[in-house]
Amino acid sequence: MEKNQLDCLIIDDDPGICRVLKSYCENLGVFRHIIIAGDGVLGCNKLRNQKFGLILLDVNMPKKSGLDVINELGTDQLNRIEDVIIVSGELDKDKITSILGSGVKNFIIKPFKEEQFQEKVLPIIKKNFSKNSK
Repeated sequence: MEKNQLDCLIIDDDPGICRVLKSYCENLGVFRHIIIAGDGVLGCNKLRNQKFGLILLDVNMPKKSGLDVINELGTDQLNRIEDVIIVSGELDKDKITSILGSGVKNFIIKPFKEEQFQEKVLPIIKKNFSKNSK
């Protein structure tokens, strides 16, 4: 894998979770930039302007929820639903149904360990690296 070809976007309103996610991403050593957006509105603005190889998204946020971000991402030509991992501690049956219906397939439930994080993230990174090298 060639390093530093992909960018990562973390969309979460909890600064502590953002720090943990950023640290875990840095430990992978594969991202050119790791950008943090503290709410769904800022996240959508970033998604409109930049391609990301990995998008880590909380569901419960002020201003614009993760579900709203996913719905907006569905019309995005730059970024893909397949590159989203939902990172949340509160997922009821209705939210899970909505998320799965949108095409998102990956979840990390808070709290989580770095090994669990890598288990979900590495397949997406590998897939995007293979696409970039073609």
